[in-house]
Amino acid sequence: MRLSDLLGRRVVGSDGAELGHVHDVLLVQDGPTAGVAGAQFRVHGLAVGRRAVGTRLGVVEGHVERPRWLRILGRRGRLVPWQTITEIGPDQITVDADALLALGESS
Repeated sequence: MRLSDLLGRRVVGSDGAELGHVHDVLLVQDGPTAGVAGAQFRVHGLAVGRRAVGTRLGVVEGHVERPRWLRILGRRGRLVPWQTITEIGPDQITVDADALLALGESS
């Protein structure tokens, strides 16, 4: 699977709640750093929502103190941690709603 395959997919909670669509994939480099060709990346989470402009800028509800105009941008976007994803289907991604609640997110 390519990262681009995740973009645009619908995301729903295991409780049936609609979370939005994937607008971006957030990566973390925590593997070897022997040059760009040898860099190891892993998926940290998905920027999900109706609009994810704020999430792309790093504005995630409850994680950053920010000016009012940035709070408005981040209001509809959320970061869905990769470890909460339970299924990646052909047209939607399912997220464990209980795991989101345990991490302080709501579905």
